[in-house]
Amino acid sequence: MTVMPPALHCDHGDRTGGILPGRERPKFRHDINALRALAVGAVVLYHYKVSFIPGGFAGVDVFFVISGYLMTAIIAGRLAKDSFSIWQFYRDRARRIVPGLLGLCTGLLAAGYFLLEPMAYKAMGQESAAALLFVSNFKYWQGSSYFDPGTIRNWLLHTWSLSVEWQFYLLYPILLICLHKANPARRRIIPALWLLALFSFLLCVWPAKYHPESAFYLLPQRAWEMLAGGIVAVQFDNRQWKYPFLLLGAGFLAIGIAIFAFDATLAWPSCYALLPCIGTCLVIAANRPAASLFTNRLIQMTGRWSYAIYLWHWPVTAGAAYLYFVDTTALKIAAEMLILAAIISAGGVCLVLIQAIPAQFRVQESLPAAARGAIAFSIAAGFALLAANGGMPGRRPDIAKKLQAYADAAQDWNYPSECMGTDAAGNLRPCRLGAAVDSGVLIIGDSFAMHIYGRFADAAKFNPQNSFTFLASLGCPPVLGMRMIDDRYNCSGFFDKALQFAKARHFKRILLASRWNAYFRPQERWMCFETTEGCKTEKEPSSYYRQLDVAFGTLRSRLLGLKKEGAEIVILWTMPWGRWNVPAEMAKRSFLGLDTQDVAYIDRNEFERKAEPVKLRLEELASEIGGRFVDPLDFLCDDMRCPTLDRDGTPYYIDDQHIRSKTMRSARFRFLDDPAGISEQLTKAPEAVAASSKY
Repeated sequence: MTVMPPALHCDHGDRTGGILPGRERPKFRHDINALRALAVGAVVLYHYKVSFIPGGFAGVDVFFVISGYLMTAIIAGRLAKDSFSIWQFYRDRARRIVPGLLGLCTGLLAAGYFLLEPMAYKAMGQESAAALLFVSNFKYWQGSSYFDPGTIRNWLLHTWSLSVEWQFYLLYPILLICLHKANPARRRIIPALWLLALFSFLLCVWPAKYHPESAFYLLPQRAWEMLAGGIVAVQFDNRQWKYPFLLLGAGFLAIGIAIFAFDATLAWPSCYALLPCIGTCLVIAANRPAASLFTNRLIQMTGRWSYAIYLWHWPVTAGAAYLYFVDTTALKIAAEMLILAAIISAGGVCLVLIQAIPAQFRVQESLPAAARGAIAFSIAAGFALLAANGGMPGRRPDIAKKLQAYADAAQDWNYPSECMGTDAAGNLRPCRLGAAVDSGVLIIGDSFAMHIYGRFADAAKFNPQNSFTFLASLGCPPVLGMRMIDDRYNCSGFFDKALQFAKARHFKRILLASRWNAYFRPQERWMCFETTEGCKTEKEPSSYYRQLDVAFGTLRSRLLGLKKEGAEIVILWTMPWGRWNVPAEMAKRSFLGLDTQDVAYIDRNEFERKAEPVKLRLEELASEIGGRFVDPLDFLCDDMRCPTLDRDGTPYYIDDQHIRSKTMRSARFRFLDDPAGISEQLTKAPEAVAASSKY
């Protein structure tokens, strides 16, 4: 592990003085180092769930601005003196970023060999390979949102920012070289950077509503933050300000508002990221490196070690979650900080011991730096590829079959991706099974509508006269008058369009399926109520449920309209879901030899208690419109518990919520046939009979 920060968090570019020859400052930029300490502290405390740092994720935006400033100062300054070498620039960046990243990936993979079951170890190998190739931002962009709770299982999630930086480093010097050659007097570099920054900012803000993950993870949408630092370097560096401390105060105020007042419910980065970025620009432009606040020893030490802190803090968080230390307490936070400090200190001790070895006894001294780097990279990359290729299941041959069964369950999902939600133009993407007629059954909902797809696919296969149409969108509840605060799945308008689709085609039966009880929780603040004054949240439960009654009243009116036109309405209550990702948790506990009893069941009474306010309202709604309310818990659970495993210990679930396709096709879910209009012949089909014998 290295303790030297890279350009992302610190750089030898701290000693820089602008872009003009003869004007390089020999003094160390304590102010930039202090900004780095502030940023890494905010990120760490946010990830460690310190409640008064709800916007600590803005620390990464501060890092991006710092990096843009330093890189521009280095490149443009050397270009002005005709001493810039792009290969030396790449080499310097690699020397400061890659060793620490190699140490991180190698250390995690070594520990994971003994602690992680094959599914988790395979994922770690894939993440490590992506991080080492600096493409992890693309990997996570294709997955879930950065702010989703499930991302805690991604051991190297934080390396997305390193990938963005590295991609910037590859392209940015080429841009500045071209601008320098086209206009050696540098008159055009400032307007060029402004135009590029504006274009990147618009690219970040405008499509962010429809592609939030792209805005968060990808370089084109993030480049404006680094270009903002570059603009400071070429336009405002070395400027003498009359009241520099006003700039400092305004800058830190802007950063502080972002860190202490923003939270994960905001679309990010979007226009909100202007605040910490402008604040960072103001602090750098003020150019007061010798201010007493900045020269504090603790602040400077934190800034110098910021890269090591950033690299290792997230795996400490992920490791705590993996080992069940999930409750946020002062003791847990303190323990995480101490573990992080111990890891970094151990790395420092190792470096001191290595440096104490006489040069003639160091094998690496006889090898060129490039060769040493290639060897280290090959070891780490080879380790990652071995892990990524199946997770090395041979580590536990005694339970290999059981682990494979868990892995198979986790992949047992068959809803077509091309039928999810809406297309780029906002058009619905229906999925039709069976006869091509509009008089069949329409299923509307979220992923809980998707996971029943397999049963309907079999119904259409064995009874071609049946017709089923799915309109389903991830994370989008079938309700009107409310919307997601962070609409990362483009839910806005989806359900209204689905009801219009139903009205235009005269389906004989409409089934609404959703994870109902997950959305309507006043404490979660996932959704807001649409009013004439905008979309508002309600924290107080009684006010919240009054507003929810209004929203359900709107839904009632629309469903009554469909009912009057001859459609039967069925509301399918949520399937039981619980705390554990069943296949992953069973695999982990089996691998580590831990007890699995609490994973095998969901407490029905606890589930019903939490869901009661929403369930009662939906039952009443179904009764008022003459529809049908179906409660899966009456068929899948006994009075006390809902099993998550079959008699052989094979999971019914693919994760903590969704039923696997094989289970859905079995006789266990025969209760869906009648309310959905499925012929009884389905359960006599060969596949279903075979499945029912097991489940």
